[in-house]
Amino acid sequence: MNPNPTPPIRSPYRKRRRLIGDRGGHFLSRVEGATAANISACYQCERCTNACPVAHFMDIKPHQVMRFTQLGWREELLASTTVWVCLSCEMCTTYCPNEVHVAEVILHLRAMASRSTETPKEIVLAEFHETFLRELQRFGRVNEFWLMAALGLRPGVARAKMASGDWKKEIALGWTLLRKGRLRPIPHRCRAMRGIRRLYRRRRREGA
Repeated sequence: MNPNPTPPIRSPYRKRRRLIGDRGGHFLSRVEGATAANISACYQCERCTNACPVAHFMDIKPHQVMRFTQLGWREELLASTTVWVCLSCEMCTTYCPNEVHVAEVILHLRAMASRSTETPKEIVLAEFHETFLRELQRFGRVNEFWLMAALGLRPGVARAKMASGDWKKEIALGWTLLRKGRLRPIPHRCRAMRGIRRLYRRRRREGA
């Protein structure tokens, strides 16, 4: 008998282990029902990731988003940079051989992340998303002048721009566009304001 037995090797990944399919069925059914996307048909060919122009900025690639959704890993998805970095260009959806609506799924996850208590990794992009929707409710259309002004007043964005010095560049660019008549300081309301607000409230209830 060995008097000095070798201690067992402790893996640093033991605490991070997740059960395959843990809570996957419920979360998968919920997302598929909300997006009408057949996520179960994804077989990880990675064509969506190869077609994505901003995949190298994502911590969870588009094909991994589909797999994480199948497994029910909600927390990882809502805390990712992917839901905010996505351009909604739908290249992933176009190149999917099984016609899985990848872009629609990511957009739905972005809406879920905006309503969650999870602090977004991309503060500026998350604030832009909320500000865009808020301005759309106010006027029924987006006025670039008011949109960027409202975005710049958001606390998280203001701090980030002050720290990076980007506010100087944006003021110079805004002044140039204003002189050339490319910005309209006075917004115009859309005639279908009631319909837009009704649609927005309905979508918020469906996604709750």
